[in-house]
Amino acid sequence: MTSRTASLATIAAVAAVLLTACSSGEDSTDKPAAKPDPTAQITKTAKAYVTAWFDSKPMDAKTMCELQTKAARPNFDDDGGTLKGCIAERTDDSPEPAESGRAPLTIKITHVQEVPASDAHPAGQGVLATMHRAGEKPYRYVLRLVKEGSDQWKIEQTSDVNDRFAHTADPVAPVLAQYS
Repeated sequence: MTSRTASLATIAAVAAVLLTACSSGEDSTDKPAAKPDPTAQITKTAKAYVTAWFDSKPMDAKTMCELQTKAARPNFDDDGGTLKGCIAERTDDSPEPAESGRAPLTIKITHVQEVPASDAHPAGQGVLATMHRAGEKPYRYVLRLVKEGSDQWKIEQTSDVNDRFAHTADPVAPVLAQYS
């Protein structure tokens, strides 16, 4: 082995050691991983719930119940909010299918924001759901979502945006606080 080949081999070995040390994560300049923004998941959950409620004929009780916290289910006082009991309760309460020929329902989920705990509900994220069919007056609901487990958002509270808040662009926090 020539001295030039030995020098190249030494340089390569030193470079490999340095690369291994730098990639070990022990460097204090490494930035911590950013927390994922939950907005997309919150919006997706809220839209799925509202779609199951207002755009299914009859309402999709199974989807609604799966997306709610146990405490928010209509059967909580009866059986602790079991999925089976919730589906039975929602199916009994489901209105008759709407007449055919109505315009498609447009659903928009906006104003995602943190909302504080109330006397009856934990802190979470609030959203505004606006529904509209061509030729009809739009209607709005606010929803409170809370994190369940490490990665799921569930519906904890829903409230109609009544006439008192009809001209309020962002009624999420006041409606959820008022109707706790």
